[in-house]
Amino acid sequence: MRLLITSLAALFLLACEKKTVAEKETTLDTKGTPYAHTANILSFGPRPPGSTGAKQVRGYVTSVLEKSGWVVGAQTVTSETPLGPRTFTNLIARFPTQPKADPWKSPIDGLLCAHLDSKYYPNKRFLGADDAASACGLILTLAQELAERPEQATRLELIFFDGEEALSEDMGPKPNGIFDGIYGSRAYATRWRNTAQKPSFGILLDMVGHRDLSIKVPADSPPQLLAVMKKAATAKGYGDIFGVSEGSIFDDHIPLNQAGIPTIDIIGDFQRFDWWHTPKDNLDLISAESLEITKEVVTAMLDELLP
Repeated sequence: MRLLITSLAALFLLACEKKTVAEKETTLDTKGTPYAHTANILSFGPRPPGSTGAKQVRGYVTSVLEKSGWVVGAQTVTSETPLGPRTFTNLIARFPTQPKADPWKSPIDGLLCAHLDSKYYPNKRFLGADDAASACGLILTLAQELAERPEQATRLELIFFDGEEALSEDMGPKPNGIFDGIYGSRAYATRWRNTAQKPSFGILLDMVGHRDLSIKVPADSPPQLLAVMKKAATAKGYGDIFGVSEGSIFDDHIPLNQAGIPTIDIIGDFQRFDWWHTPKDNLDLISAESLEITKEVVTAMLDELLP
Protein backbone atom coordinates (compact mmCIF):
# COMPACT_ATOMS: atom_id res chain seq x y z
CA MET A 1 0.00 0.00 0.00
CA ARG A 2 1.23 3.46 -0.83
CA LEU A 3 0.91 6.24 1.73
CA LEU A 4 1.21 9.74 0.31
CA ILE A 5 1.30 13.24 1.68
CA THR A 6 -2.34 14.02 1.23
CA SER A 7 -2.16 17.38 -0.46
CA LEU A 8 -0.02 20.35 -1.49
CA ALA A 9 -1.49 22.09 1.54
CA ALA A 10 0.04 19.40 3.77
CA LEU A 11 3.41 19.89 2.09
CA PHE A 12 3.20 23.63 2.71
CA LEU A 13 2.17 22.98 6.32
CA LEU A 14 5.23 20.82 6.99
CA ALA A 15 7.53 23.37 5.36
CA CYS A 16 6.17 26.18 7.54
CA GLU A 17 6.41 24.10 10.70
CA LYS A 18 10.02 23.15 9.93
CA LYS A 19 10.90 26.80 9.33
CA THR A 20 9.46 27.75 12.72
CA VAL A 21 11.52 25.05 14.42
CA ALA A 22 14.69 26.05 12.56
CA GLU A 23 14.56 29.43 14.28
CA LYS A 24 14.66 27.68 17.67
CA GLU A 25 16.84 24.67 16.94
CA THR A 26 20.10 26.35 17.90
CA THR A 27 18.98 26.11 21.56
CA LEU A 28 17.77 22.48 21.39
CA ASP A 29 19.75 19.29 21.86
CA THR A 30 18.55 17.22 18.89
CA LYS A 31 21.35 14.65 18.99
CA GLY A 32 19.56 11.83 20.53
CA THR A 33 18.61 10.93 24.07
CA PRO A 34 14.92 10.24 24.70
CA TYR A 35 15.00 12.66 27.64
CA ALA A 36 16.42 15.48 25.50
CA HIS A 37 13.80 14.94 22.79
CA THR A 38 11.05 14.87 25.42
CA ALA A 39 12.28 18.13 26.93
CA ASN A 40 12.46 19.71 23.48
CA ILE A 41 8.88 18.69 22.69
CA LEU A 42 7.69 20.19 25.97
CA SER A 43 9.56 23.44 25.30
CA PHE A 44 6.93 24.31 22.68
CA GLY A 45 4.18 24.29 25.31
CA PRO A 46 0.79 22.55 25.21
CA ARG A 47 0.05 20.86 21.87
CA PRO A 48 -3.67 20.07 21.56
CA PRO A 49 -4.87 19.59 17.97
CA GLY A 50 -4.81 22.77 15.91
CA SER A 51 -2.65 24.71 18.38
CA THR A 52 0.54 26.61 17.65
CA GLY A 53 2.37 24.19 19.93
CA ALA A 54 1.15 21.21 17.91
CA LYS A 55 2.36 22.78 14.66
CA GLN A 56 5.76 23.58 16.13
CA VAL A 57 6.19 20.09 17.58
CA ARG A 58 5.34 18.51 14.24
CA GLY A 59 8.00 20.71 12.70
CA TYR A 60 10.51 19.56 15.31
CA VAL A 61 9.69 15.88 14.82
CA THR A 62 9.90 16.25 11.04
CA SER A 63 13.25 18.01 11.25
CA VAL A 64 14.81 15.36 13.52
CA LEU A 65 13.55 12.50 11.36
CA GLU A 66 14.63 14.02 8.06
CA LYS A 67 18.14 14.74 9.38
CA SER A 68 18.42 11.00 10.06
CA GLY A 69 17.33 10.08 6.55
CA TRP A 70 13.65 9.34 7.15
CA VAL A 71 11.04 10.53 4.67
CA VAL A 72 8.11 12.21 6.41
CA GLY A 73 4.55 12.62 5.18
CA ALA A 74 1.41 14.12 6.69
CA GLN A 75 -2.09 12.67 6.79
CA THR A 76 -4.79 15.21 7.55
CA VAL A 77 -8.42 14.51 8.38
CA THR A 78 -11.30 16.72 9.45
CA SER A 79 -13.68 15.13 11.95
CA GLU A 80 -16.71 16.16 13.92
CA THR A 81 -15.93 16.65 17.60
CA PRO A 82 -17.85 17.91 20.64
CA LEU A 83 -16.26 21.30 19.88
CA GLY A 84 -17.29 21.26 16.22
CA PRO A 85 -15.25 20.25 13.14
CA ARG A 86 -11.53 19.93 13.85
CA THR A 87 -8.59 19.04 11.63
CA PHE A 88 -6.09 16.44 12.83
CA THR A 89 -2.64 15.80 11.34
CA ASN A 90 -0.72 12.54 11.68
CA LEU A 91 2.96 12.39 10.83
CA ILE A 92 4.07 9.21 9.03
CA ALA A 93 7.70 8.31 8.29
CA ARG A 94 9.53 5.62 6.35
CA PHE A 95 13.19 4.92 5.63
CA PRO A 96 14.17 4.52 1.94
CA THR A 97 15.73 1.26 0.82
CA GLN A 98 18.10 3.18 -1.46
CA PRO A 99 19.09 6.86 -1.69
CA LYS A 100 16.35 8.81 -3.50
CA ALA A 101 14.11 5.72 -3.59
CA ASP A 102 10.41 6.20 -2.90
CA PRO A 103 9.88 4.46 0.46
CA TRP A 104 6.09 4.50 0.14
CA LYS A 105 6.30 1.87 -2.62
CA SER A 106 8.09 -0.68 -0.45
CA PRO A 107 6.23 -3.18 1.77
CA ILE A 108 6.71 -2.88 5.52
CA ASP A 109 6.54 -5.39 8.33
CA GLY A 110 5.79 -3.30 11.39
CA LEU A 111 4.49 -0.08 12.92
CA LEU A 112 6.01 1.94 15.76
CA CYS A 113 3.72 4.68 17.00
CA ALA A 114 2.67 7.12 19.73
CA HIS A 115 0.32 10.07 20.02
CA LEU A 116 1.83 13.54 19.70
CA ASP A 117 -1.04 15.67 21.00
CA SER A 118 -1.59 16.76 24.58
CA LYS A 119 -5.06 16.84 26.11
CA TYR A 120 -7.02 20.04 25.56
CA TYR A 121 -7.97 21.97 28.69
CA PRO A 122 -9.50 25.44 28.24
CA ASN A 123 -8.64 26.65 31.73
CA LYS A 124 -5.29 25.09 32.64
CA ARG A 125 -1.85 24.56 31.16
CA PHE A 126 -1.37 20.86 30.49
CA LEU A 127 1.91 19.69 28.96
CA GLY A 128 1.45 15.92 28.84
CA ALA A 129 5.09 15.09 29.50
CA ASP A 130 4.54 11.37 29.90
CA ASP A 131 1.19 11.41 28.12
CA ALA A 132 2.75 11.16 25.60
CA ALA A 133 5.73 13.43 24.84
CA SER A 134 8.02 10.82 26.41
CA ALA A 135 6.88 8.15 23.95
CA CYS A 136 7.43 10.48 21.00
CA GLY A 137 10.87 11.45 22.32
CA LEU A 138 11.74 7.77 22.64
CA ILE A 139 10.64 7.04 19.08
CA LEU A 140 12.80 9.90 17.79
CA THR A 141 15.83 8.34 19.48
CA LEU A 142 14.94 4.91 18.12
CA ALA A 143 14.56 6.45 14.65
CA GLN A 144 18.04 7.95 14.88
CA GLU A 145 19.48 4.61 15.99
CA LEU A 146 17.51 2.65 13.39
CA ALA A 147 18.99 4.85 10.67
CA GLU A 148 22.24 3.00 11.43
CA ARG A 149 20.39 -0.30 10.98
CA PRO A 150 18.65 0.19 7.62
CA GLU A 151 17.86 -3.53 7.39
CA GLN A 152 15.34 -2.87 10.18
CA ALA A 153 14.45 0.76 9.48
CA THR A 154 13.25 0.04 5.95
CA ARG A 155 10.77 -2.52 7.31
CA LEU A 156 9.09 -0.08 9.70
CA GLU A 157 6.63 2.77 9.50
CA LEU A 158 6.68 5.39 12.26
CA ILE A 159 3.42 7.18 13.10
CA PHE A 160 2.87 10.16 15.39
CA PHE A 161 -0.88 10.30 15.89
CA ASP A 162 -2.84 13.50 16.39
CA GLY A 163 -6.07 13.66 18.37
CA GLU A 164 -5.67 10.66 20.64
CA GLU A 165 -6.98 12.67 23.55
CA ALA A 166 -10.69 13.45 23.84
CA LEU A 167 -11.61 17.11 23.45
CA SER A 168 -14.26 16.70 26.14
CA GLU A 169 -13.45 15.39 29.59
CA ASP A 170 -13.71 11.69 28.75
CA MET A 171 -13.00 9.56 25.70
CA GLY A 172 -15.87 7.65 24.15
CA PRO A 173 -19.27 7.94 22.45
CA LYS A 174 -21.30 11.07 23.09
CA PRO A 175 -25.10 11.52 23.01
CA ASN A 176 -24.92 13.23 19.59
CA GLY A 177 -23.30 10.16 18.03
CA ILE A 178 -19.76 11.57 17.99
CA PHE A 179 -16.97 9.35 19.30
CA ASP A 180 -14.55 11.64 21.10
CA GLY A 181 -10.90 10.58 20.93
CA ILE A 182 -8.42 8.52 18.87
CA TYR A 183 -9.23 10.66 15.82
CA GLY A 184 -5.83 10.27 14.17
CA SER A 185 -5.44 6.53 14.66
CA ARG A 186 -8.96 5.88 13.39
CA ALA A 187 -8.18 7.83 10.21
CA TYR A 188 -4.84 6.09 9.81
CA ALA A 189 -6.30 2.60 10.30
CA THR A 190 -8.75 3.08 7.44
CA ARG A 191 -5.76 3.10 5.07
CA TRP A 192 -5.05 -0.53 5.97
CA ARG A 193 -8.52 -1.88 6.52
CA ASN A 194 -9.13 -3.13 2.97
CA THR A 195 -5.49 -3.83 2.11
CA ALA A 196 -4.41 -7.44 1.72
CA GLN A 197 -0.73 -6.91 2.51
CA LYS A 198 -0.72 -5.51 6.04
CA PRO A 199 2.12 -5.07 8.55
CA SER A 200 2.48 -8.13 10.75
CA PHE A 201 2.73 -6.17 14.02
CA GLY A 202 2.40 -2.79 15.66
CA ILE A 203 3.97 -1.37 18.83
CA LEU A 204 2.22 1.60 20.43
CA LEU A 205 4.02 3.52 23.18
CA ASP A 206 2.23 5.67 25.77
CA MET A 207 3.39 6.95 29.19
CA VAL A 208 6.74 5.16 29.13
CA GLY A 209 9.09 7.66 30.81
CA HIS A 210 7.77 8.35 34.32
CA ARG A 211 9.79 7.90 37.49
CA ASP A 212 9.35 4.52 39.21
CA LEU A 213 8.42 3.05 35.85
CA SER A 214 5.39 0.75 35.84
CA ILE A 215 4.03 -0.65 32.57
CA LYS A 216 0.73 -2.51 32.35
CA VAL A 217 -0.22 -3.58 28.83
CA PRO A 218 -3.88 -4.41 28.11
CA ALA A 219 -5.03 -7.86 29.16
CA ASP A 220 -6.36 -8.49 25.65
CA SER A 221 -3.03 -7.74 23.93
CA PRO A 222 -2.17 -9.99 20.95
CA PRO A 223 -0.65 -13.08 22.60
CA GLN A 224 2.33 -13.29 20.25
CA LEU A 225 3.34 -9.70 20.93
CA LEU A 226 2.76 -10.05 24.66
CA ALA A 227 5.13 -13.03 24.62
CA VAL A 228 7.75 -11.03 22.73
CA MET A 229 7.49 -8.16 25.23
CA LYS A 230 7.76 -10.44 28.26
CA LYS A 231 10.75 -12.22 26.75
CA ALA A 232 12.52 -8.92 26.01
CA ALA A 233 11.76 -7.43 29.43
CA THR A 234 12.92 -10.57 31.26
CA ALA A 235 16.11 -10.81 29.20
CA LYS A 236 16.96 -7.20 30.05
CA GLY A 237 16.21 -7.70 33.74
CA TYR A 238 13.00 -5.65 33.80
CA GLY A 239 10.40 -8.40 34.03
CA ASP A 240 8.93 -6.90 37.20
CA ILE A 241 8.33 -3.53 35.46
CA PHE A 242 6.48 -4.80 32.38
CA GLY A 243 3.22 -6.40 33.45
CA VAL A 244 -0.37 -6.91 32.30
CA SER A 245 -3.44 -4.92 33.36
CA GLU A 246 -6.60 -6.57 34.65
CA GLY A 247 -8.68 -5.49 31.65
CA SER A 248 -8.67 -3.81 28.26
CA ILE A 249 -7.54 -0.23 27.64
CA PHE A 250 -8.92 2.16 25.05
CA ASP A 251 -6.02 3.69 23.15
CA ASP A 252 -4.66 4.13 19.63
CA HIS A 253 -3.96 0.40 19.29
CA ILE A 254 -7.69 -0.39 19.08
CA PRO A 255 -8.27 0.86 15.48
CA LEU A 256 -5.07 -0.88 14.35
CA ASN A 257 -6.17 -4.21 15.77
CA GLN A 258 -9.60 -3.74 14.23
CA ALA A 259 -7.93 -3.13 10.87
CA GLY A 260 -6.14 -6.47 11.11
CA ILE A 261 -2.74 -5.30 12.39
CA PRO A 262 -1.91 -7.04 15.71
CA THR A 263 -0.74 -4.18 17.94
CA ILE A 264 0.40 -4.07 21.55
CA ASP A 265 -0.07 -0.98 23.70
CA ILE A 266 2.99 -0.56 25.94
CA ILE A 267 1.44 1.87 28.39
CA GLY A 268 2.06 3.06 31.91
CA ASP A 269 -0.26 1.94 34.70
CA PHE A 270 -2.23 5.20 34.56
CA GLN A 271 -4.96 3.92 36.88
CA ARG A 272 -2.61 4.26 39.84
CA PHE A 273 -1.03 7.58 38.78
CA ASP A 274 -2.19 10.67 40.69
CA TRP A 275 -0.60 12.86 38.02
CA TRP A 276 -2.51 11.49 35.02
CA HIS A 277 -4.30 14.32 33.17
CA THR A 278 -3.13 16.90 35.71
CA PRO A 279 -0.52 19.69 35.54
CA LYS A 280 1.80 17.37 37.51
CA ASP A 281 2.47 15.59 34.21
CA ASN A 282 5.45 17.81 33.44
CA LEU A 283 9.18 17.37 32.87
CA ASP A 284 9.82 16.87 36.60
CA LEU A 285 7.98 13.58 36.29
CA ILE A 286 10.23 12.25 33.53
CA SER A 287 13.15 9.93 34.26
CA ALA A 288 16.01 9.48 31.82
CA GLU A 289 16.57 6.03 33.34
CA SER A 290 12.95 4.99 32.76
CA LEU A 291 13.16 6.07 29.13
CA GLU A 292 16.35 4.06 28.66
CA ILE A 293 14.69 1.00 30.22
CA THR A 294 11.78 1.24 27.79
CA LYS A 295 14.15 1.81 24.90
CA GLU A 296 16.12 -1.32 25.75
CA VAL A 297 12.97 -3.43 25.85
CA VAL A 298 11.50 -2.01 22.63
CA THR A 299 14.84 -2.42 20.84
CA ALA A 300 14.98 -6.07 21.93
CA MET A 301 11.40 -6.54 20.71
CA LEU A 302 12.31 -5.09 17.31
CA ASP A 303 15.31 -7.39 17.11
CA GLU A 304 12.97 -10.33 17.69
CA LEU A 305 10.26 -9.12 15.31
CA LEU A 306 12.60 -7.88 12.55
CA PRO A 307 15.40 -10.49 12.47
